[in-house]
Amino acid sequence: MPVGNHLYDTAVELLQRLSGPLGIRASLTATANYRAVFTRDGVMAGIAGHMIDDARVADGLVRTLSHLRELQGPEGQIASNYLIEPDGSTRVSFGTLAPRIDSTTWYLIGIALGARAGVVNADAFRDSARSVVRLLDALEYNGRDLIYIPTGGNWADEYIYDGYVLYDQVLRAWALRLLATTYDDGAFATKADRIDAAVRERFWPNADRVRRYPVAAFSPTVTRDIFDLAACSLLAVARIAPDLTSRTLDWIGEQFLSRGALPPAFHPVIAEGDPDWPALRRYHLHGFRNQPHEYHNGGIWPIWLGWLALALAQAERPGELDQLRRVMDTRISRLDHFAFEEYLHGVTGAPGGVASMAYSATGIVFLHRAGSASHTRLFAR
Repeated sequence: MPVGNHLYDTAVELLQRLSGPLGIRASLTATANYRAVFTRDGVMAGIAGHMIDDARVADGLVRTLSHLRELQGPEGQIASNYLIEPDGSTRVSFGTLAPRIDSTTWYLIGIALGARAGVVNADAFRDSARSVVRLLDALEYNGRDLIYIPTGGNWADEYIYDGYVLYDQVLRAWALRLLATTYDDGAFATKADRIDAAVRERFWPNADRVRRYPVAAFSPTVTRDIFDLAACSLLAVARIAPDLTSRTLDWIGEQFLSRGALPPAFHPVIAEGDPDWPALRRYHLHGFRNQPHEYHNGGIWPIWLGWLALALAQAERPGELDQLRRVMDTRISRLDHFAFEEYLHGVTGAPGGVASMAYSATGIVFLHRAGSASHTRLFAR
């Protein structure tokens, strides 16, 4: 199986094919709703386009953001995805069983990073962005700086964590810090700092002790003391609680990379017989996909390995970044075929999920471009 530069070139080609006048589609396939433009997928792919200085993909980000602004809900809601048919009819989704709260934060991040890259007119998005910020403040409700997320309320829409989910708090804080610079608004920066402080206090219980990674989520009744790769990678990229986050990067290196393994989306897996298995087994959208080591339940997602690569580069850990790249290349080289499927099986490494995904192509681009000059410019503090 081709790896290295060839895999990177193929990933770029896929992102170019997915980018068009209607935005950046999630996949070339028509499975389920994957031919639609998904907010988080499109924003991440657009970020990758700027890192590689690709005008077609970068323009796809602008078109994605512009359509999302036009389709914005009356209270500031940002669509999870939209599909514009050839006849001009539009199908818009703000979530199915639950609202996709991270669509709002990825939208804000896309505006800010697009403005930093010089392709988004920040003034044209000012009112829209402020409407989203007000919506997030309203969702916070109790004034304690954290947002309560329903089950299925973010990218892991078939996983059973909910409550105060770390991933969503990190995205909100990062978005506000970026917007503070974009719009020269100190109130955004102040709020981001308050969220940072809340994350330190609530997701690292007994932070004075040696704890390797933060809890993934908590609610009044349950604490999800599991490893969430997306949240931990974004913590490092956003430079939130860097002294504590460094422990997590150490742990990832020791637990996975140094052993020739890749970190899964969530760890440990939920297996049949575990207390959470019945709830996980019942909760799905298009058929059950969360067998142990598959999909959200311990699957290995190239997109989050890409964000981990960016995190390691920003934390100035070149040795671990090289380890991650070598392990990923080794894993891909063992495959007879890799078509940018959503995830790899956590044990066998077999590809799974929908193919030709912008998500996975973006992850490969991030893996290759982490630490480059374009990465440094785009993610400068």
